[in-house]
Amino acid sequence: MKKSTIVVMAALMLASGVWAGDDGSGGQPGAFREVKLGGRPAAMGGAFTAVAYGGTGWLYNPAGISQMRKPDVAFSYRAMHLDRRLGYAAVTIPAKEAATLGFSWIYAGTASLEARDVQGYVIPDQDLASHQNLVGVTFARTFIPQLAAGARAFYVQHNIGGINAYSVGVDMGLLTKFDLSKSAFGRIAPLVQAGVVVENIGAAYKWTTTNYWATLGQERGATFDEKFPVNYRLGGALVRPAFGMLAADVEINSASILKTHVGAEYQVYRELMLRTGLDDLHPTFGAGLYKRFETFGLFVDLAYLMDKRGEGDDVLVSFDVMF
Repeated sequence: MKKSTIVVMAALMLASGVWAGDDGSGGQPGAFREVKLGGRPAAMGGAFTAVAYGGTGWLYNPAGISQMRKPDVAFSYRAMHLDRRLGYAAVTIPAKEAATLGFSWIYAGTASLEARDVQGYVIPDQDLASHQNLVGVTFARTFIPQLAAGARAFYVQHNIGGINAYSVGVDMGLLTKFDLSKSAFGRIAPLVQAGVVVENIGAAYKWTTTNYWATLGQERGATFDEKFPVNYRLGGALVRPAFGMLAADVEINSASILKTHVGAEYQVYRELMLRTGLDDLHPTFGAGLYKRFETFGLFVDLAYLMDKRGEGDDVLVSFDVMF
């Protein structure tokens, strides 16, 4: 990507805006969290709040890891347009008394940006590459067969050109399941699931640029806060085991940004799944492959995401190892 020329202060806004372009998040702090992660949910248009199963379930509903009965390791790395990089790694460990513990890391970064001062002159040897990291600990528990709850405490950090900001926050979620196999509706979908999530509770960056300008021998700088928009998401899923599912989500945040997600999954064979969806009316497609080995099972999920805003099509691959 051709280097951008920006004023140092404007770089902070641009860093969020680059991620917002992919998902319409309006340049809000933490916008990288809105970009789809995980091949399975991405292929289903992001409609995963009521599903939230597997190594990527924690991304969409903290309560989802309560469904895990075996240790799991999941990871993905995504090279995107506009020189963006996005990846994650997670470990999920079932505990006692229907409880599950998870540890996760998300990384988002962009290429270097050329720095100029307020007079427009190039600042030599200044790298304004943007790097963001989110580290979280998730705990979930099934209270009754029909209800599970989960919470994730996270630390998030953003560094651009040596200017650093960080915050802590909390995500909370509920997941419910209803067995309709004995009802008349059970022939179509014997299992109905619903989920609700609230994200970014209490998260806010505090930016201070005074120290940066001091390294250049100038008495400049400012301090300002960026509050993460609180995100609310509600989802439902109709599940027919060994056949497939239909899922739908609706989400809105405190910045009044509304999004919809619809997805479907069809099990061709036990080892092959086909998926499609609409991520806020943008088509998505994908497939999942499963291979059982002697001591573990390997899931490989592929998603093809069609162009949203002139950025070109994108491909995402994720891996999930269940022991």
